[in-house]
Amino acid sequence: MGKHPESPKRVATLLKIQKGKCSHCGLHFRDEDVMEVDHRIPKSKGGKDSYENWDLLHRHCHDIKTATDGSLGTKSSCKSAKPKPPSHTEWFWKEDMLVTRYE
Repeated sequence: MGKHPESPKRVATLLKIQKGKCSHCGLHFRDEDVMEVDHRIPKSKGGKDSYENWDLLHRHCHDIKTATDGSLGTKSSCKSAKPKPPSHTEWFWKEDMLVTRYE
């Protein structure tokens, strides 16, 4: 519907626009998932704060995207200047959940 009493308006609207799916991995969000708003074009590269430039991602998907897009963004709210991309990412299913392992 684009609104939810427990979600900020921006998150609820993005959930509606994206039909409940993460823009990075394409999987549906679950109640226990940590979601983060991402700029398609990073603000450090001139991106704007607008729905046309925002995506809702799983936290781990946001970390992966930020590490590979060259932005100066933060990694899951830590204050690192520029996250290093993982050398190897492994995806697998465990107890009906998609798990990501970084090496």
